Amino acid sequence: MSDLIAYEDRIIMDKMKREVCAKAGGQAWDILTAGIGVPDIDQEAKCGCQTMREFMRRFDDMFDAATAKAILTRVRHGLECSQFDWAKERFARCGNNIDAFIKYNYKEDVKSFTYLRDTGGDFYGQPITTEVYDFIFSAGILTDGARSGSQIHITGFPYDMANYIKETDIRKKRYYACHCPFARESILTEGAEVSRTLCYCSLGHAKVMWEAVLDTELNGEVVQSVLGGDLMCKYVIHLPSEVVKKYT
Repeated sequence: MSDLIAYEDRIIMDKMKREVCAKAGGQAWDILTAGIGVPDIDQEAKCGCQTMREFMRRFDDMFDAATAKAILTRVRHGLECSQFDWAKERFARCGNNIDAFIKYNYKEDVKSFTYLRDTGGDFYGQPITTEVYDFIFSAGILTDGARSGSQIHITGFPYDMANYIKETDIRKKRYYACHCPFARESILTEGAEVSRTLCYCSLGHAKVMWEAVLDTELNGEVVQSVLGGDLMCKYVIHLPSEVVKKYT
């Protein structure tokens, strides 16, 4: 399995501030937080993400889509390219070939998830039952066909797969899919969802390993978003033609 990533959710808003100020200056941050403060990861879960909803409403008013995307994809759940040195080493062992790297990762993931299923293990706290194991493959979350031409397609793991699988209520199913501690609770109340613009942060999360491996900044799109009403989150990463030519 790809190495487990050490997430530090409490630094996310610090990174958000740094990226906002880099693009628009400290005054922009003051406007975004005036009267509401900085969204707090613990309080958002308790207040239905009301502070983040207002923060993102102001964010959408302040920035056009391209600027919003540029800021949030660099927030990327607080992750840094330096956390993916293991992936760069693996890529080198795969001959610096994208397809060989994808196939190797797939085989390792299959092996690891099979072991977790057979031993009653968990993945980031999620028990890998037979039902969850089967869902991972049927949903295309693990795929050795991730690259299609100049695109890499990524499907996100639901946050709570066991409950996601058995839930029939659409809103609750979206809730169980969402990973974001600054948005998840808002999904439970109709019309109160945090702006789907925030999902550019997850796009950054989807891109960061590939940017580390290929040593280049990449463009991408949010194809599906549970904040936007979809049942799963899906992303596409665009590979420059010179990257495809060099690494495939």
